[in-house]
Amino acid sequence: ADRFAMAVRYSPLELLGIAEKAVARYFPGKINPYMPASIALVESAGDPKAYRWEAHINEGSTGLCQTLLSTAVWLFSDMGYKEFGMPTDQALEEPMCSMYFGSAYLIWLSTYNGIQQTEEFTVRGFNGGPNGINAPVTVRYWEKYNAAKKA
Repeated sequence: ADRFAMAVRYSPLELLGIAEKAVARYFPGKINPYMPASIALVESAGDPKAYRWEAHINEGSTGLCQTLLSTAVWLFSDMGYKEFGMPTDQALEEPMCSMYFGSAYLIWLSTYNGIQQTEEFTVRGFNGGPNGINAPVTVRYWEKYNAAKKA
């Protein structure tokens, strides 16, 4: 790595621009770009190289949307999201790739169990999984998401 390279951190407006491009190209009409852009702001504060070890599940989350590699691989392998090939942690550091898999997971959550879910279910599910939406931590996450939507 170049020790003189500038660290990149996208602003809320830049995150929205990335989300708008990803949604227009891969998911037209399926998700409001404000949702993945706001998720990215909460998850990574706009840092595409963000990485967080999740000790309770023994896995790290990577990129703007802090997607778990196992989730991205599942979306690729089982759900047909093939646009970026087999995901890797390095690929998830690419803004469009992270926004693609983050958006794909949000879309999946939004119709969980074949039922159109609320925005709150979808967002809290992104944080805690579809079976963890009632976890107390997801209440705070929902609050952060709503604040990020206004940023």
